[in-house]
Amino acid sequence: MRYYILKFILFLIFTFSYSNFSFSENEKKVTAIELIHSSENSLKDLISNSELTHLTEYLKNSRAILIFPELYEGGLVFGAKGGNGILIIRRAGEEFSGPFFYSIGGLSFGLQIGVKSAQVAMTIMTNRGLNSILKERVKLGVDVDAAIINSGIGYSAESTLRLADIYSFSDNSGLFVGGSLEGTYLQPRNDLNQIIHGKEFTSEEILKNKSISKGISNLSKILNKIDDYKRIK
Repeated sequence: MRYYILKFILFLIFTFSYSNFSFSENEKKVTAIELIHSSENSLKDLISNSELTHLTEYLKNSRAILIFPELYEGGLVFGAKGGNGILIIRRAGEEFSGPFFYSIGGLSFGLQIGVKSAQVAMTIMTNRGLNSILKERVKLGVDVDAAIINSGIGYSAESTLRLADIYSFSDNSGLFVGGSLEGTYLQPRNDLNQIIHGKEFTSEEILKNKSISKGISNLSKILNKIDDYKRIK
């Protein structure tokens, strides 16, 4: 058991430490497209989850949304977590811009054992929170005070002056005991932005250009008809 957990941790460290490693353009394009499609499925799963009673309210009132279809976490004294996802930003009315690609990852140390995976949606509720997310690299464990629900299904609320009003909703599978968000980071996957949009973006370009949109029509539809998907399942 310990052998497999250690192998899993090494896999996470390698994968998410080198998320911008030199893969072919075709491989990156496939990764980006799969992330968009899997984000659609994850969002529908989370919305239809009756245990996440506050999620739809936060989605409807969010300034932006981060979706991580697969966030893996494992540990045996040393722990690691990581995954890739997308950010979409709410514009006027029912319009959204994006996707902007992100990775999440980090290491932890302490009393912890096990492996788990999760679908995660983070609702960004304010402009201040969005501006923080758009920084080149944000450490959640340093910039954010996090409250973690250790049950199989739950949500954590994260809010500080620097990274304000961000709520994280997850549907977990597997077992993980202990751990910490200390050292967990968010950073853009500029390589995937380059593949899908043809360029990397500055935070100013993301905020000011409301017409950046490619492949998110289904996500927009889901977010504009949340109550319909809430009744599914």
